[in-house]
Amino acid sequence: MDIQLEKYKLIEWLMNLKDESVISKIKELKNVNDSEWSDDVPESEKTFIKAGLKDIKEGHIFSHNQVMEEISKTYNL
Repeated sequence: MDIQLEKYKLIEWLMNLKDESVISKIKELKNVNDSEWSDDVPESEKTFIKAGLKDIKEGHIFSHNQVMEEISKTYNL
């Protein structure tokens, strides 16, 4: 798919569009795409996310296998 060609086709279609309800829906879609994912995340969760990202940068991480091993040991699985 040629993305540039598809964009031009959409622009052409949009320029000829007369239905205001469709234009309104397109604007809503644009607004959803323009918003940050974190706008709807509570501050308490943002704090945990930031702490997790800091841990990753500092190398304080565990592999999936390490976690599964610890769970197996803890719960005798």
